[in-house]
Amino acid sequence: MALPAPSPAAAAPDARSFRDALGRFATGVAFITAAPDGELAGLIVNSLTSVSLEPPLISFCPSRSSLTWSRMRRARRFGVNLLGEEHERFAACATPAGADRFADLDWELGQGGVPLVTDALATLECEIVAEHPTGDHWIVVGRADSLRIAPIKDPLIFFAGAFRALVPARDLCG
Repeated sequence: MALPAPSPAAAAPDARSFRDALGRFATGVAFITAAPDGELAGLIVNSLTSVSLEPPLISFCPSRSSLTWSRMRRARRFGVNLLGEEHERFAACATPAGADRFADLDWELGQGGVPLVTDALATLECEIVAEHPTGDHWIVVGRADSLRIAPIKDPLIFFAGAFRALVPARDLCG
């Protein structure tokens, strides 16, 4: 059986449409932290994902133009702070470039010298094991070497360009 002739490639979507489409995928919100040369630095991200359980690897994707990430990577270690619904105001104020990302935030140094948010839903201390330049972002892979899990509270959710809250699921089977 003959295969059909390939059709010409469709034009790539424009950046705004691409962003809007992926914005329909709800994500959590994390605060990535480090202390390069003893100075606090952090980024709000929603690109966090688990990569592997053995070994325990995560990844996130900072912009290649991020001056903050260019400083943070020098530390070779970073913290992942999973934010709860009560962190919405903090996340909104900490997101813009140049923001004081540790203002009015309770934090402490973890075992590996990484700043960690004391009331985060969970924290992980990680070592950078790989960075891949891809498009206009880096894919950073980190190996978790310690973690802390807090009691369950509602997470901070990002959906369609805005912070959101969970709504209790309705009983679908009853």
